[in-house]
Amino acid sequence: VNMKHCCLQTETLTNNNLDKRRMSAEPNSECELQITTTIRKHIQERVQIVYEFIESTLQIYKLEELIFCFNGGKDCTVLLDVLMRYLQQQNIDSRSIPMLYIESHDSFADIDEFVANCVQRYQVQLIKYQQPLMSALKHMTEDMPEIKAVFMGCRNTDPYCDKIKPMQPTDNGWPAMMRLNPLLEWSYHDIWHYIHIHNVPYCSLYDRGYTSIGHRNNTLPNPHLLFDSCANKDTPACYKPAWELVDATQERAGRQSK
Repeated sequence: VNMKHCCLQTETLTNNNLDKRRMSAEPNSECELQITTTIRKHIQERVQIVYEFIESTLQIYKLEELIFCFNGGKDCTVLLDVLMRYLQQQNIDSRSIPMLYIESHDSFADIDEFVANCVQRYQVQLIKYQQPLMSALKHMTEDMPEIKAVFMGCRNTDPYCDKIKPMQPTDNGWPAMMRLNPLLEWSYHDIWHYIHIHNVPYCSLYDRGYTSIGHRNNTLPNPHLLFDSCANKDTPACYKPAWELVDATQERAGRQSK
C-alpha cells in the first residue's frame, strides 16, 4: 500500500456531506484557531503515523475482527474521521468496522444526537448497548464473538493512560481483546488542530466551554474558559469554546469527582 501522500489529503469524504464545524455564539468570540504551516505539517505527520498503525493492525486482524469504540468526544471524533479517511482511500466499505456506542441514561442529549449524526455522515454500522461499560463489552463479545480488537481514542494524558501501549490487551476481569490506541501521543491541541484543518464536525457542547465530556452528573463547562465579563453569571453563553483553552493540563477542570 502506498501511504506516502495519504495524510496530505484534506478534502471531505466522498459520499458523506461533512458539515462545517459548529461555531460558538458567546460574546466577543472573534478568535478562530490559527493554523500555521508548522502546525499543519505536524498534524500531517501525526495522521501518517495513525495510517501506518491502521495498516499494521490490518496485517494482524481481519476487518471482521475489529470494532471502533465511540463516545462522541473530541478524541474519538478525530480517530473516527482518520479511520474513515483511511478506509475510503483503501476502497474499504465504511461499514466494515462497526461503531460501538455505550449509551447511558445520564448522557448528554447533545452527545446522543451527535453520535446519530456521525452514523449517518460516515455511513457506519452502529452497535449500541445501554449498560455499564464492562457489562456492555461482555454482551458484545457474546453477540459478536468474532471481535478480537477495539479501536479507542485514548491519549496518554487521560486518566490511567500514561503507561498504556498503542496495542495492549484488556486488564484482568475484562472481556479478552486487544485495545488499539493510535492517538496516545496526540496532545489536546493536536486534536483541535486536526478538527479545524479538516473541518470535522464535533459535538456542540465544545462550543459552550466543555473540554472533557463525561455524563451530565459529573461534567460542567471548564471554569478556565469563563469570560471575565460573565464571572458572576452561570450561563453556557459565557464560556469560550474548547479550543481556546491555553493550558492543556486543565482539560479536565470541568469534570467533577464522584
